Amino acid sequence: MDFIFNQYSMSIINFAIPDTLAQKIEKAINSYGFSSKAEFFRFAAIYFLNFQKEKLSEEEKFELLSKQVSKLLENKFANKKLPPLKDQLSDL
Repeated sequence: MDFIFNQYSMSIINFAIPDTLAQKIEKAINSYGFSSKAEFFRFAAIYFLNFQKEKLSEEEKFELLSKQVSKLLENKFANKKLPPLKDQLSDL
């Protein structure tokens, strides 16, 4: 299940959200490596719509999530050296 977005056929959606939700979204964008708010909301919409389908098996859901997590990690850490595991887990 690959999702391809054609930049020439996208709709624009504008809406307001409470400041507290905007702050949580901004933290999630930074934490998970989304490149923009638009990418975050596209991901959220795709996630919601695909998991509403009852015919998706657990394996299909896992595969979809794995691909999306891989993409996020590639975007966030592309050409970057990861910190040592000890540093990554220091706040746990």
